Amino acid sequence: MIAATLYASAAFSQQPAPQAPKPQVNVRTDAVMFKGGPSLGDSDKVRWEKIPPGKYVAVAALGNITREIAFEVKDGAVTELAVDFEAAQLTLVPKRSPDSKEAEPLARVTVTQDEFSDSVYGSKELFVPAGELKLEGRIGPAVAEETITVKAGDTVSHDVIIPSGVVVTNAVYKEGGRQVETDSIRFEALADTQTLDGTRTTITGTYGPGKIMQMPAGNFIMRAKLGKVTVEKPFSVTAGQRTDLSIDLDAGVLVVSAPQAERIDIVETTKDLQGTQKEISGRYGTTHQETLHPGTYAVKVTYDKKANRDPKEVSATVTASERTEINITD
Repeated sequence: MIAATLYASAAFSQQPAPQAPKPQVNVRTDAVMFKGGPSLGDSDKVRWEKIPPGKYVAVAALGNITREIAFEVKDGAVTELAVDFEAAQLTLVPKRSPDSKEAEPLARVTVTQDEFSDSVYGSKELFVPAGELKLEGRIGPAVAEETITVKAGDTVSHDVIIPSGVVVTNAVYKEGGRQVETDSIRFEALADTQTLDGTRTTITGTYGPGKIMQMPAGNFIMRAKLGKVTVEKPFSVTAGQRTDLSIDLDAGVLVVSAPQAERIDIVETTKDLQGTQKEISGRYGTTHQETLHPGTYAVKVTYDKKANRDPKEVSATVTASERTEINITD
C-alpha cells in the first residue's frame, strides 16, 4: 500500500465559484527498484509522504532508502509521480567463520553509503542503494569490516565473516582442589601484547565463573582476580569454536575474628629496611575475610581507646584450597 498525504498552502475563498467535478484521485504514484524494473507502486514496501509548504515534495522510502520528488497538484488534473530507487536487494548472513553452517543471531551488521545507513541482527534481507557499500559486523568485541559493490536490480546474498568464538572460564583454588563458586571473582580477557607503558588492553570481562564471553579469534591473556590473588594464563580463541578455560588460583581463605577490634590488618611477616611491614589487606570492624596465596602472614588488631586494650599481632598460615579461621580474644 502506498500512503500519500498532501499539504496545501493556497487559501480558498469562502464562496468559491462553481467548478467542474474534480477527479477522485489527483495524484498517482509509482516506483521501481531499478530502471526498467517491475513496478513497486502497489507494494507495501514503499512509503510515500508529502511535506509542505506550497508546492509539494514527495518523499518515497524503500527500507532506509529515500528519494524526494518536487511536484505540483492542479485542479482537475492528475499528477503522475514515479521514482527510481536505483537499489538492490541484499541479504546479509553474518557468520563466525567461513565454514559456519548457520548465521549468527547475535551479530550486528551495519551497512553505510554516504547518507544511507541501515543495521540488522542475524540474517536479514534489506534494500540498499546501488554502488559501493561499507559493511561493519560486530559480535561483542569482535569486529570485521569490508566493502562490497552491488548493481541496481541485483538480488544478492553475502556472508559477513566475523572471526570470533566464545570463552567459558572457571577457576580452582588449587589444581585438583575446590572449584571457585563465588561471583566475586573477576575474569578479564586481555591483549597478549603490551602497550608502551607495559599494560595490556582489556578486551572484555565478567564476574563469576562459568559465564560466556564473546571474543574475537586470536591469542590472549586471561586474568583472574579474587581478593588479593591475581593470576594470568594465556589462551587462544578459534573462530566458530568454544574455548573452556580453567585457572589455578593457588589460593586459600583467611578468616579473622577479633571481638572489640576497631580494625584488622593482614600484613607481610617480613620488614623492609625501615622496619615497616607491607600491608596486604585490612578493614574496620571485628571480622575480616580475605583470599590469599599460601604462606604465613601477620595479623594486626587495633582496638578503640574505650576498650583500653593494646594492639595485638599474631601469625596465620594460609593453605591452598583451605579455609583458615582464627579468633583473637586475648
